[in-house]
Amino acid sequence: MRDDSNEALEREDVRSERGIGYRKITEALIGDIKAGRWTVAGQLPTEAELVERFGASRNTIRESLRELEVFGYIKRRRGTRSILLSTDPSDSFVNSVQSIGELLQYSRRTESRVISVEMVVATGALAERLGVKPDSQWLRVEILRMPIRGALPLGFSEIYVDGRYAGLADKMRAGGTVYRVLEDEIGVTFRRVEQVVEAAAATTPIAEYLKVPAGSPLLVVRTEFVTSAGEIAEIGFGHFPAGRYRMEIILERGPGGRAEG
Repeated sequence: MRDDSNEALEREDVRSERGIGYRKITEALIGDIKAGRWTVAGQLPTEAELVERFGASRNTIRESLRELEVFGYIKRRRGTRSILLSTDPSDSFVNSVQSIGELLQYSRRTESRVISVEMVVATGALAERLGVKPDSQWLRVEILRMPIRGALPLGFSEIYVDGRYAGLADKMRAGGTVYRVLEDEIGVTFRRVEQVVEAAAATTPIAEYLKVPAGSPLLVVRTEFVTSAGEIAEIGFGHFPAGRYRMEIILERGPGGRAEG
């Protein structure tokens, strides 16, 4: 599913009228943090103040603050100033989700290293794990997720794409985000994204990828992409070591809304 506001943000290259990109602003703010300009638990300047300081658009400033949050420096809250969490964050990743568009931004905010792309037949245990018909064909894409900064892998993704899209294997080997390849190359539109999160122990192969001991606790996120036609085009399993990934889901009640239960 496309999020028009996020698409527009990507297309404009998040640059201001003076030509400064959000990464440059992020680096400048990290420099301020390291220099002790703000104290932990203290507030950063408002978006308006940062717009004035850098001569940048509000979207550019927001993307810089988003990246600081991804790195673990700050905590953002809608309608209030950002709070400084740490001057030296660890190699971890926080995925703050308020919409499907933000959920899908996870892949864009990490570096992907494609390990393998191959056709598989879903038989036995694999068919049961995917919840699909036995003997159906799927394109399996294995990806190591790396932080933009830091050396330890954030996660290992095992993604299964409906076999009818096998012709896109080369595009996926090139490292493009799988759901984005389906949208851009085939015109697939995703209507719904479903996620199930559970705890599991790292198998030996996954532990080697993630650089953790076998049997270590993992957060396993199963993500299912459903097209506008109601078909499952992609099923992914993200494996995240304890301490390197945290998901925050923020749900806001609309005006006059009431809780059901």
